[in-house]
Amino acid sequence: MGQGTLKVEEILEKIDIVEIVSEYVKLKKSGKNYKALCPFHQEKTPSFFVNSEKQIFHCFGCGIGGNAIKFLMNIEKISFYEALNIIAKKAGVEIVKIYDVNESVEKKKIIKANEYTSNFYNKMLFSSYGKRALEYLYQRNLNDEHINKFMIGFAPSGNFLLSKINQDGLNKEDFILACLLDEEGKEDVFKNRIMFPIYNMKNEIIGFGGRAIDDDVMPKYLNIRENILFNKSSCLYGINWGKENIKTTGFAILVEGYFDVLKMHINGIENVIAPMGTAISELHLNNLRKLTEKILLIFDGDDAGIRACMRNLESILRNGFDSKICMLPAGFDPDKFIDEYGIESLKNFIERSQDFIDFSISIYSQIYDMENPKEKSIVIKGVLKLISNITDEIERYEFLKKLSEKMEIKMDILEESLQDIIEKKLTDEYTFSKKFSDNNLAENLLIEIILNDKNYWGKLVKFKGELTERIEKIISIGEKLLDKGIEINPSFLISECQDDEFANLISSIAIKEETKIPENKKEKIFKDCLKKVREKKFLSEIENYKKRMREKLEKGDDCSQELKEIERLHYRLNQLKKE
Repeated sequence: MGQGTLKVEEILEKIDIVEIVSEYVKLKKSGKNYKALCPFHQEKTPSFFVNSEKQIFHCFGCGIGGNAIKFLMNIEKISFYEALNIIAKKAGVEIVKIYDVNESVEKKKIIKANEYTSNFYNKMLFSSYGKRALEYLYQRNLNDEHINKFMIGFAPSGNFLLSKINQDGLNKEDFILACLLDEEGKEDVFKNRIMFPIYNMKNEIIGFGGRAIDDDVMPKYLNIRENILFNKSSCLYGINWGKENIKTTGFAILVEGYFDVLKMHINGIENVIAPMGTAISELHLNNLRKLTEKILLIFDGDDAGIRACMRNLESILRNGFDSKICMLPAGFDPDKFIDEYGIESLKNFIERSQDFIDFSISIYSQIYDMENPKEKSIVIKGVLKLISNITDEIERYEFLKKLSEKMEIKMDILEESLQDIIEKKLTDEYTFSKKFSDNNLAENLLIEIILNDKNYWGKLVKFKGELTERIEKIISIGEKLLDKGIEINPSFLISECQDDEFANLISSIAIKEETKIPENKKEKIFKDCLKKVREKKFLSEIENYKKRMREKLEKGDDCSQELKEIERLHYRLNQLKKE
């Protein structure tokens, strides 16, 4: 059953891509477009654009683009049909064929394999093989009830999981797919590690993290390999247990490790989560935004903890989250602090949390002499660099005002310094990715003209067969749409062809807010570009025939046909130059 039967175009016409994207990204109006920090790569200045009129998005930083379906496929890591099904429900459209089940079946297999493995590891923890691991957990002040609640387990040395799978007559391929066995299905991936199941918001086990039982084993913490369900840049440990409390309290507490999450949950603080051994990413924050836009960072006050906090803080501010920081004494994470001082002492620290202005000033003042003008300037510029991550102008102004009062520096001086920092970022750190070379300029201009002016479609189609591969592909897809009685527009072109490179090309050209092609020169530009594209095609074919001719000559084969084609193409090329 073809995609046309799925009513793809009808679905796309009934939704607004801005509403879809806004569920994941904080958009800001910018002329006819909306802009934001890209959810698909790390950046400090917005290069991600969405156009409601054309129903497309494009990031000029990483080059990803497409329509609403493509956006959901990339952000949720799902198939075309799964994305289509989500959008169809929002549009109130019934799909004849829900979606290709292959990927959905694979995900179900992984979840089932993970559940089986989680139960197996949990049982192994309470067996004679897990005695040492269990003692370690008891030393960390976890009891049997806690262990079973969070399904903590143990993977012994050897291939116990593989043996159990074979004993129970299960399909090894499912466990290879889940990355619990090696790619050949001959070895357990996790050995001699305390195991922590990783859940998604639906309370499904999507992966595992394992802590080495021996401190000299590296890495100490090992995540499962990434697969269609598990991506460490988007997973947050504890999100399944904490999501409701995050909604209720209105904020999420971000900590570093499994034991920090567990210990705080056990002691009644449930709105707590942790990334999977990575800095907080755009994808983490996009997932968290569904629950809250407020984050409290709790971290160890040693040098490494402060550096990690600053990295996370920049990302949090760039993404428009309200943030508070709670710095514990050096050498203490929440787990250790609770064990030594109790939960009430931690709550007292949390109550004294600071915003990023007060926090950064207090950190810098321990390093620099605030009475020294030069060193005071360094501190102020450090705080301004953090403020420069804030995209909301009113919010930025309020923090500038606070910094002005605290540091006794006039606002206009701070505003000028902030502008210098922002301009330096634009110069040093942010350049739009040049996805297409100058050789493709004629192709891109042709595509831009036909996407913005339907009168030129017929003029282009006349030369079908004499155009470059990219232009021929657009013509082919456009003709399919016209045969179905569907208009040609960027979003429909993208949905008709499931090709990422093609989607990125169309979106990069169509997203432009205003065409730079003057109306009175459009016809001439069209003809000039068409001529260059045809010339490029002829030259490319000549080179291909020359290559084939050389290969035949080396083998001693007849190459008269290739020679005729080269002569024909040269004749067409000379005619074209005279036009």
